[in-house]
Amino acid sequence: MAPFQRTVLSADGTQIHVEASGNSSKPAIVFIHGLSCTSLGWDNQFSDPNLLADFYLVRYDMRGHGRSGKPLDSKDYESLRFAEDFTAVCDSFSIERPFLAGWSMGGSVVVDLVAAYGPSVISGVIYIGGGVLSLTKYQPQCTTAFIGDLVPLLLSTDPDDVSRAADLFVDACVATPLPYAEKLQWLGAFLAQPRTVRVHSATRVQPYEVWEEKARGLPVLIVQGTEDRHCEGENMIRLAKSVYEDVEVRMLQGCGHSPAAERGAETSRFIHEWVTRRIGGSKPLRVTEEC
Repeated sequence: MAPFQRTVLSADGTQIHVEASGNSSKPAIVFIHGLSCTSLGWDNQFSDPNLLADFYLVRYDMRGHGRSGKPLDSKDYESLRFAEDFTAVCDSFSIERPFLAGWSMGGSVVVDLVAAYGPSVISGVIYIGGGVLSLTKYQPQCTTAFIGDLVPLLLSTDPDDVSRAADLFVDACVATPLPYAEKLQWLGAFLAQPRTVRVHSATRVQPYEVWEEKARGLPVLIVQGTEDRHCEGENMIRLAKSVYEDVEVRMLQGCGHSPAAERGAETSRFIHEWVTRRIGGSKPLRVTEEC
C-alpha cells in the first residue's frame, strides 16, 4: 500500500510534505533524511513488512528539501523552525512521543527539539549513517577529510560547480555505486535544492548546551557503516556516548554513509528489534554487534 501523503503547515507557514504508513494504533517512528536528500531515502523501511505491521511510520521532507517549502531567508533555518516542523508533523497525525530516526543531518533535529521542548517529546533516538549529533559543536569533529575538502564546492556560488558537487556528494553517500536510475533520483534531490538553502541548512547554529544538559537519559541506537566517507564513525560514536548514557551500536561491515538504502533489510531489522525492546522496557544483552 502506498504511503498516505499530506502537506502540513509549520508554525511559520512553511509547507512540509509528509507521508505515513503502517499501523496507526502502534508506536510511531518519525524518519528524517539528510542534507540535500529527501524522505524517499527511507523507501526500504517503508516497504518492510515487519516495521509496517508493528509501528506507525512517518517521514517528511525537511524544510528546504524535496516537496517541502524552500524559503530563502536565513531566519527560516533557525533552530526553533526545525523543532516546530517536527511537532507540526506529529500534531497533524496525532502522534505523541515518537522515536526519531535521523539519517546524517536529520539526526541533528534532536538538538532543536530538546532545546525547544525538552527531551520528553520523543521516546528515543536512532542515528543512521553518520548521524549528526550537533551541527554547531560536534560535527566538525566527525566530518571526514573528504567532505571537508568538498565543502567549498558544495557551497560554491559558481553555477558550473553544482553538477560536479552533486556527483561527488552522491557517489560518496554509498560504498558501492548506485544503479544509474537510482543515482539520478539522488542527484535530482540535490539539484532541486537552492544553493542558498543548502548553505543555511548546513551552517545553522544550534543551542547544543541545552541538549547536552537535558538529553542524557534518552535511549540511543546508532547504525553505522564501516566505509562511511562522510562521517568519522568512531568519533561520532565516542561523542554520542559522552552525551547519552544509554547507547547501543550496530556496525555494518562494508556499508557506506547510507545504511537505510544500502543495507535496508538489516537496518530495518535493527530498528525493529531495538524499538520493540524499548517499548517492552528491556535492555540489550550486547552493546555492539558487527555484521
